[in-house]
Formats: sequence, C-alpha cells, structure tokens
Amino acid sequence: MIERPGWLTVALAAACGLLLGVVLVLGLGGGSDPDAPARTVTVAATRTTGGTVVVTTRVPALVGERLNVAKERLERARFDADVEGGGVFGVLRESNWEVVEQSPLAGRMLEQGSSVRVRIQRR
Repeated sequence: MIERPGWLTVALAAACGLLLGVVLVLGLGGGSDPDAPARTVTVAATRTTGGTVVVTTRVPALVGERLNVAKERLERARFDADVEGGGVFGVLRESNWEVVEQSPLAGRMLEQGSSVRVRIQRR
C-alpha cells in the first residue's frame, strides 16, 4: 500500500515551488523595465575582531532632506538619529524641518548602531 503525503508535505512543496518561481523571475529579469535607470544599492561591509563581527555602513547624505526622510534613511542604514534643534515647542511635524548639518559627514564608514547627529531648522 502506498502512503499519501500529509498536508504539511504538500504545503512545503507548494511553498518551495512558489519561492523557486519568484527567484527565477527575479534572476532572469522578468518584470523589469529595460529603460528604467539603474539602482544603486549600498551593501554593508563586515570585519571581524577577535570573534566579534563589526558591520560598517556608509553614512547617507542628509543635508537638505526633510527630517522625516533623513530619519527613515538613517533607520534603513541601521543608525540612530541624534536630532539637535526643533525650537521652543520641539518637533511637532517632522516634514516641516530640514537637516542643515550632519556629523559624521556623508560617505564616511560608520559602525551600525552608531548615532548620527543632525542639526535641523524650520523649512
């Protein structure tokens, strides 16, 4: 007598098939616009020091950006935002504030989890 596969086996096989299909479509460039401009992707660099892995990432350019956009970019790069400024009442709506200075400067390699100081002023 032949034993039928259980529901878990069938579900895993279906999920693997779906994943393989997505990987093939993305790998072969399916769905992409050939006239679209190329995207730049920043990849984190790693180094090891005595058994500890240190991940560094390039600090994004934030000067001239709205505060909400700057904070999103810092979060994606896995940095903490240290915001200076905001006036008497503080920052009520981040999109009304603009980054006028940052430290460290854009392009510098910094360990993920570090703080990036941004000074803001009202737009």
